[in-house]
Amino acid sequence: MVTTLGNLTDDVLDRVARNRDSVAFARREGDAWIDVTITEFRDEVMSIAKGLIGAGIGAGDRVALLSKTRYEWTLFDYAIWWVGAVTVPIYETSSVGQITWILQDSSAVACIVESTEHAGRVAEARGSAAAPATVWTIDVDAVASVIALGAGVSDEALEARRAQITSDSIATLIYTSGTTGRPKGCVLTHGNFRFELGGAIEILPELFDAEGASTLLFLPLAHVVARIIQVGAIRSDTKLGHTADVADLVTHLGEFHPSFILAVPRVFEKVFNAASQRAYADGKGKIFDAAVATAIAHSKGIDSGRTSIAVKLKHGLFDKLVYSKLRTTLGGRAAYAHSGGAP
Repeated sequence: MVTTLGNLTDDVLDRVARNRDSVAFARREGDAWIDVTITEFRDEVMSIAKGLIGAGIGAGDRVALLSKTRYEWTLFDYAIWWVGAVTVPIYETSSVGQITWILQDSSAVACIVESTEHAGRVAEARGSAAAPATVWTIDVDAVASVIALGAGVSDEALEARRAQITSDSIATLIYTSGTTGRPKGCVLTHGNFRFELGGAIEILPELFDAEGASTLLFLPLAHVVARIIQVGAIRSDTKLGHTADVADLVTHLGEFHPSFILAVPRVFEKVFNAASQRAYADGKGKIFDAAVATAIAHSKGIDSGRTSIAVKLKHGLFDKLVYSKLRTTLGGRAAYAHSGGAP
């Protein structure tokens, strides 16, 4: 149902109420993917949220988040929301100058970073008194450190904070690329996310409502598109995985077996170009090119409602010779691949 009512933490509690044992995430630990239920996620988020309260994070405070796409990004994002604070994403590739500007402009009171290298960049940005004094590093036990700060915070105190969040409460400040000057913080409320996701889930039930729906998120969570997928997955019983290791992306896709994939055009172009180069190297370039032409003709036929018998037969042949191999590269289960991006 499309709605702006409530806040983003309600999605977690609603999913727990529907099926507390629903697998919401898979975390990669070593060479294995470990399932995390929605109940386990809720409990961990609430523990971190108590720690944020213990650290003095108030409702409406800005908390910067500088990290590659990983499970802890989502964990901290929801914990920040749980206490009524505002997440300020920063791309992990951002320069010291960019970090300085975003921290100052957003008036961030704390910063969560992924690595000691990121922490070093934030430290350099502290040349201004506006830079936050509190920095937690994910790779240096940020989760445990923040949780420990909440030992004296009760469930009732946490729920009192969460209950104050409305659809008009600010959820995040997302800074633009700054193509016309310094990056500008775009204000998005809890209601903004909930309305957009309500529409997307209704329009795309084959993605989010399919049996065993899952997706591997590798786009940066500092961008709103990846954030929308994060929120949509939690709201819709979709299993979510994270990876930022583009070099091993094909390996991770093969291990995770997503049912749908979201990427910008250049990612799909890389997959296509790599497949084409392999085909030519193996002396099968003409077969690959014919398969591409047939795929385009078949797609146009579906759009127009008129697909010739010849195209259908060739499509069936190339499905065995070429398309099935591409599907295997994407994990073997992907039924949909969504792409979008500005020129």
